[in-house]
Amino acid sequence: MRRLTSLLALAASAFALTGMARAQEPTNPSAPATAPEGVQQFQPAFFARFNPVTAEDMVRQLPGFTLDEGADLRGFGATAGNVLIDGQRPSSKTSIRDELGRIAAGSVLRVELIRASAAGDLDVRGYTELANVVLKPATGMKESTTFALTGRWYEQGRLGAQIGGTHSWKTDNFGFRLGVQATSLGEREEVAATFRNALGTVTRSQNEFYQSQVDELTITGAANWTPTPRDTLNANFRVLPRLFTTNAAANVRLVSPAIGSIGAISLDYTEKDIWYVDLGGDYEHKFDGQNAVKLVTVNRLVNWRPQQLLTQNLLIAPLTRRIDNSDNRAGEHVVRGVYTLKPDTQHTVEFGLEGAYNYRRVNRQSLASVSGGPFVPAVVPIASTKVEEDRIEASINDVWRLNQQLTLEGGFNFESSKISQSGDASVERDFSYSKPRVVATWMPNAEDQWRASFLRDVSQLDFGDFATGLNSISSSANVGNPLLLPEQTWKASLQWKRPLGPRGSLSITGFYDDIQDTQDFITVPGICTTPTGGPGACTAVGNIGDGTRWGGRIEATLALDEMGVVGGILKLNAGAQDSDVTDPVSLQKRQISSEQEFDWSADFRQDVSSMKFAWGGKVNSIGPTPHYRADRLETIEPKDPNVELFVETTAFLGGLLVRVTAANLLDVQKETDRNYYVPVSEEFRSSTMGRTLTLTVAGAF
Repeated sequence: MRRLTSLLALAASAFALTGMARAQEPTNPSAPATAPEGVQQFQPAFFARFNPVTAEDMVRQLPGFTLDEGADLRGFGATAGNVLIDGQRPSSKTSIRDELGRIAAGSVLRVELIRASAAGDLDVRGYTELANVVLKPATGMKESTTFALTGRWYEQGRLGAQIGGTHSWKTDNFGFRLGVQATSLGEREEVAATFRNALGTVTRSQNEFYQSQVDELTITGAANWTPTPRDTLNANFRVLPRLFTTNAAANVRLVSPAIGSIGAISLDYTEKDIWYVDLGGDYEHKFDGQNAVKLVTVNRLVNWRPQQLLTQNLLIAPLTRRIDNSDNRAGEHVVRGVYTLKPDTQHTVEFGLEGAYNYRRVNRQSLASVSGGPFVPAVVPIASTKVEEDRIEASINDVWRLNQQLTLEGGFNFESSKISQSGDASVERDFSYSKPRVVATWMPNAEDQWRASFLRDVSQLDFGDFATGLNSISSSANVGNPLLLPEQTWKASLQWKRPLGPRGSLSITGFYDDIQDTQDFITVPGICTTPTGGPGACTAVGNIGDGTRWGGRIEATLALDEMGVVGGILKLNAGAQDSDVTDPVSLQKRQISSEQEFDWSADFRQDVSSMKFAWGGKVNSIGPTPHYRADRLETIEPKDPNVELFVETTAFLGGLLVRVTAANLLDVQKETDRNYYVPVSEEFRSSTMGRTLTLTVAGAF
């Protein structure tokens, strides 16, 4: 009933906002106009009211545009987002949001919103529209710097800080950007847990806390060189050393019988020698005005060594201690070649060939001590293993502009791969998948845009699911599954989008997914510990057959000037979805695990240009998220919406941007309800993270 209510509310909102779309007309004659080719150009003057420091600040204020980092799919070519820089996609898997955050707003010539029908030879990849950040050309050496200093206060009295800056050098044919950022942040989660037996009687309670600390240094660099008008080279790197620790403890009280405190559980977790190293680049050569070849490479290495000591000192059980030490490494190497040609003015054809090698290695040692005795090796299934994947993929894509109103994008990808696992599990499997897609964009008039798509996706496997995770106080570790398959989905969607005046937009999207080899939780052989300390069923991430998913989303950007809020803008985003799959144990229909039923957010901002001041806030919430594990049904849901407020100004400190943000003002409680199957019992957990206050000073010169 709750899911049905959410879907009905979404539909009602759609009809209401559709009426507003038809009624609202442009009121600002200086607003950017849509060119006949479907390109809107936003000059720096349009963004001046928002006091942008970086290109990311500018893109966030584009009317009706939501930055998309790209889907987590197999293949570098399938993961691109909807933002270009000088008409190109960055040749890395670094967040495009981070890339934009390193570009000074003063270096931006303009920002373009390009509809698919007008994209020409730009890399659309199925999006309705793209944002293109066009940088200023340079004559002679030009330098710019962006910086940001952030201090954070946590309600528990702790402090955090982040400081970083980026310096850029640019000439007419060469550019280099170097960025450094240091971070020291921590979070504290407090949990109250109660345990009930089959009769509903509270038998035990726990007060837990988890205090995490992360310290890291991020060094990034990017270079671009245009030796000739037809040749372009780009290179980028990232080096990130990191230290992460978590200290946790639980005070256990026996309620039935009422004995009181019976001891404590503690957890000391540290990740040492954490290194992220990324190196990527691309080279493009244009043979003439129509044809081009591009080579792209992406390389990533991650190294980390988790160390954990879990101690249970309870009156009702012997003193037990467990040590887990791991030496982990993961890597990815991708080479991609693309040949683009335009046989005529209506077609842009792209041929691609991509090869990749991915791997993850886990070497884990577990030791256990009982009643103060010596530590002896403990048996853990699939504790030390290495997973490797070799993959090759060929693709062809054609963007066909039938006329100014209709554009078709058709494509076909075919991949062949081998996944092998050695160590505690020895398996080798071969896969091949075809991935066709077709996307149609229709503009019946200058305002309305319809987009229909039908395609097949293949999900990217998380190699961490092939090895057993670490146990903790919260009892949520999974056993490794060497037989995990990629999830394949046939996806159909339909979207309507329309501008609401010069600064607004409305889009309504519906989708339906038909899923094969649905990824969910499965029961695997083994003995795992229950909350009462006894043996129970073990959970792994696996495949549970075919399933379906459907839902809708509304995104609206509303300028509030006509309502008396001059300079105000409201962004609304709401989505609801449902799913259906057959549970492998009960054989009953249910939802797919780990998918929330609905989410919504309302984001308000008002800029008072005469005072160089802005204020606003955000309210958002998500629905319940079920997890159908082997031993229990676990449902996670926040109790209240998350509320955040901010004020910012450039009136002081020589024009620097000063922003104060208060987050989690309601100190939202996240409720976790665990209903165990055998023996029948319930665990109810309520956790809070506390309020935070953040001061940021940022600028560019």
